[in-house]
Parts: sequence; C-alpha cells; structure tokens
Amino acid sequence: MGQFFTAVAYDVETKTCFAIDADKFHANCYNYSGTVVGINYLLRQKPYRVMWGGGYVVIDDNLQRFSREEDLMGISTYEDLESFKLNNKDLHEKAYFDKVKRIDAYSKEWTWLDVYDEAHKHFRKIKSVKYSGQLVNHTKKLAIDLKSYWKKSVSYYGWREIACIDLVPALTETGGGLAMALLEGLTPETTELLAGTWCGDLLQIVKECPRGYDQINCCFANLVRRGSYLCDKYGTDEHNYLLKDKTKRFFGYEINIAGKRAGAVQLKVEEKEESGSWFKPIPISR
Repeated sequence: MGQFFTAVAYDVETKTCFAIDADKFHANCYNYSGTVVGINYLLRQKPYRVMWGGGYVVIDDNLQRFSREEDLMGISTYEDLESFKLNNKDLHEKAYFDKVKRIDAYSKEWTWLDVYDEAHKHFRKIKSVKYSGQLVNHTKKLAIDLKSYWKKSVSYYGWREIACIDLVPALTETGGGLAMALLEGLTPETTELLAGTWCGDLLQIVKECPRGYDQINCCFANLVRRGSYLCDKYGTDEHNYLLKDKTKRFFGYEINIAGKRAGAVQLKVEEKEESGSWFKPIPISR
C-alpha cells in the first residue's frame, strides 16, 4: 500500500500541536495541498517544530534513527504504544522500547489545534501558500529564500496546474517520501540530499533572513513535471528536444532502483495519436 504521512507542527514548550492526515507523500506535498497550507499558515504566525511523519517509523526498527527528545515528541503526535505493538513482535525486547514508552507518554500531553479553515481563509485569494520571505531553521541557523525556491521548482502538476513540491514537507519528512514524488526523475538544481534533514527542527517563515543565519539553495522538482512547464514556456529546438531557456536544452537525471540520482537525460517530444504529446528520455552520451 505504501507509506502514509501525517503533517505536524508542534510546540514542545506549550505542548500544542496541529496534526493532519497527509495521505501518501506524492499525493499531498504540493503548494495547493490543504496539509501544506495549514502548516505554512502556522509558520507565518510563530516558530514551530515540523515533522512530515511517516507511518514507517513503527516498523523495521526505524525508530532507532531518532535520537532527539524533540523528535520523539513529534512522533507522539501521530503514533503511540499501541501502533508500535501492532507492528512489532516482542516489542519490550527492542533496544528502543524505552523510546516507545516515552512516545506513548508524550502522546497524552498534547493540546490539539484546529486551524485548517482559518489557514484556507488566509490564502483564499491565491488558493495556495505564498512564496515570499524566508523559511528559516532556528535549530540549524539556516534560511531559504522562498521566491528563489519557487522560481527553480515551479512545474505542472495535476491538470497542467502551475505548482511545485513544497519545500516544507520535503525538508521535514521522516524518510522515503520525496523519492516517490521524484520517480520520473529530477532536475539538476534539485537538492534531493536535503530531504528530511530539517525533520523536527524549529522552523518559521519571516520577511528577511535573520542576522547570523546562512542562506542555502533549495529546489525539489520532478524532471517530467518541470519539463512540461518549460515546454509551454520555451518550446523545443529543431530536433524536438525541450529547452530550458531560449537557446539551451533542458536536461535532468533519472532515478535508479535505490532512489538515487542516475544517468543524465534530455527530454524529446514524441507524438502519439492515442495520447497526444509525451516525453522520451534520451541519455546524454559522455
């Protein structure tokens, strides 16, 4: 069935949190998704720790990867002792059983926020989150310019809808989610190695990069979806290869079986009567 996620923004000091079902990662990680709108709205109000929590944390001893108490608190917003019992034999013998007990204790302490309707009213004019200002990580003292992120990541999703994979779910997922959204390949600018590296960190969206914070590049773009957008914008060359600007060909990378960046390809437009135009990846010879 695949992994399902829960989008969570939580405050470890006040024990308040907003948690909402996010379905499979590649179903609800876009700027127009209700889950993304809710989390982005909260981050524009004050700092919250954020976790795009996957259900796989309860299996295959994956909990061993989480060492910070703040991360266990995040997991406790959508998992508890019962969910670990259902998925693990001899749970009490696991080296991380004490973590599970702490997760269960934390799960009973939360005051739950409901901002879904409020968030959608806030962004109702554009029916999407805004890409202005800075997404800052107070834990790591890093910042990402949202306008720059949008420019590099904007693509076509849904029925030729101008959109993007939002950076918050990609940066804060617990593992395995972003790879599903990039199965068709990724662009050269995509920073796939950043996936999950901000999971459980204290984040906020502010107008300007705070003093002393390092600005980093960030992009998450599906090769075919980005190519579709650029095809409408710049078209193709005389050999039917997609262009990334007025003169240069667009290229990217396929994904191997391990979910890693593989061979470089260009996208060539092919015509088929039964399905219209489609893109054929052509390996770039070295």
